[in-house]
Amino acid sequence: MSARLFMRGAAALSLLAGVRGALAQLPDPSAASVGLGNNYLARARGFAAPVWNPANLGLSGNPRLSFTILPVRGAADLGPISLSDVAQYGGSVLPDAVRDRWMARIEANGGQRGRLGGGVTYVALSARRFAFQLSTALDGEVNLAPGAAEAILYGNVGRTGVARELSMEGSKLSAAVTTTAAMSYAHAIDFVEGRLSVGVTGKYIVGNALVHGQDRGSRIAAGGSGVDLRFPVVLSDSGSPFGNHGSGLALDLGAAWEAGPLSGGVVLQNIVSSFAWNRHDFVYRPIEAFYGGDTSYSSTDVYLPLDSAPADVRDWVADQRYTPTLAVGGAAHVSRRLTLSADARGQLKRGMRSADRSHVGVGAELRLIPFVPIRLGGALIPAGHLLSAGFGVEAGPANINFGIQSRTVGNQSAPGAALAIGFGAR
Repeated sequence: MSARLFMRGAAALSLLAGVRGALAQLPDPSAASVGLGNNYLARARGFAAPVWNPANLGLSGNPRLSFTILPVRGAADLGPISLSDVAQYGGSVLPDAVRDRWMARIEANGGQRGRLGGGVTYVALSARRFAFQLSTALDGEVNLAPGAAEAILYGNVGRTGVARELSMEGSKLSAAVTTTAAMSYAHAIDFVEGRLSVGVTGKYIVGNALVHGQDRGSRIAAGGSGVDLRFPVVLSDSGSPFGNHGSGLALDLGAAWEAGPLSGGVVLQNIVSSFAWNRHDFVYRPIEAFYGGDTSYSSTDVYLPLDSAPADVRDWVADQRYTPTLAVGGAAHVSRRLTLSADARGQLKRGMRSADRSHVGVGAELRLIPFVPIRLGGALIPAGHLLSAGFGVEAGPANINFGIQSRTVGNQSAPGAALAIGFGAR
C-alpha cells in the first residue's frame, strides 16, 4: 500500500509538470524554440522577441504583424525515480528488489526531487517594431527526504524491518506564481556592412502567490511508536491566492546585429527590477504535531504574521526577486535549407528562477520541404543536459509548431513539450 502511494504521488507530480508552460518569468510563446533546444536568441522574431531579445524587432524577417493566443508549453525535472520508472509498475505490487533499488537511488540523490513550472500566455502580438505579451508563470520545487521516502515505501519499520528512527530532515516545498505584462520596442540603424538594432522591454510584474515550507526536525520514532511533525510554512494570504501580493517594474535591454547570413545579439534581462513581495500579505504557520499511542497534539491551524517567522524564513521571502540574466546568441543561414544557432546565458545573481540558471547549447533547422522546418537542439544546463526535436507547418501567414524535450538533471529525467499556433511569426 505504501509503495503504491509513492507511485501515485510520483505520477501525479509528473503529470502536473507535464502540462505546464515554460520555466520562465515571461513564458516563451514560441514552440519553435523548444525544438531548437532553447537556442533561439538570434532567431526570435515578432511576438517571440520580448522573451528572447527585443532588439530582434528591428532585424530583417520581422513581420509587420504577428500574434498568438494561449500557446502551450511544458517541461519538468523529476527524479531519481522518474515517471517512466513508475509507469512500469502501474496498478501492480512493487517487487521488493525494485523497491530496494529505488531506495538506494533516492539515498544517493539526497531525496526524491521534483521541479515543475507552468505558464500560460494569454496574448502575445507584435506590430512592426512594437510587441506586447501578457502571461502568468509558475515555478515550484519539492524534495522528499530519504527518511520520508523510506517511510512511504516500507512503512513504519523502514527498509530493514528493524525498528529505528526515520528522519524527515531535508524535505521541503516552494512555489511562486507571477503575472507579467511586457511591452517591447526596437530601433534599427542601417550600415553598409549590415544592420544594428537596439531594443528595450518594460515589464510590470504582479506576485500572485508564494509558498515555502521546510522540515525542521520531523521524525518517525523507532517502530512507528510516534510521529513528530515540524514543518513550518509561510504563504501569501490564502483568502486571495491569486491576487496581488507584490508588484514592481523591470527592464530588459538588448542589441542585435545582422550582416548577410550571420546574425547575433546580446540581452541583459532584469537589468533594473523593483519587484518585491508585500510582506504584510503573508502568514506564518508553525505547523507542529505529535501522534503517539497515548499522547497527541496539533497546532496545524495557527496563523501568525510573517514577523513571527524565524529570521531565515523572513530572509527567504525577501530574496524572492527577479535578478539580472545575461544572454548572447548567434545564428548562421548556411544555405536556404539549413540554419544553425547557438546560445549561452547565465543568471548573474541568485533569486527567483526566471529560467535554467545557466545554458550553453546549439540548434539546427533543416527545410527539406520549404514549408516544413525540422528542428534539433541540445544544451548543457546546471548538473545536466537537454535534447530536443520538433517540426512546423507553415501555410502562408499561419503556422503551427510542435517541439519536445528530454531534460536530464543529475539522476532526474523527464520530458517536456510545446505546441503553438501563430500568425505572421514562429
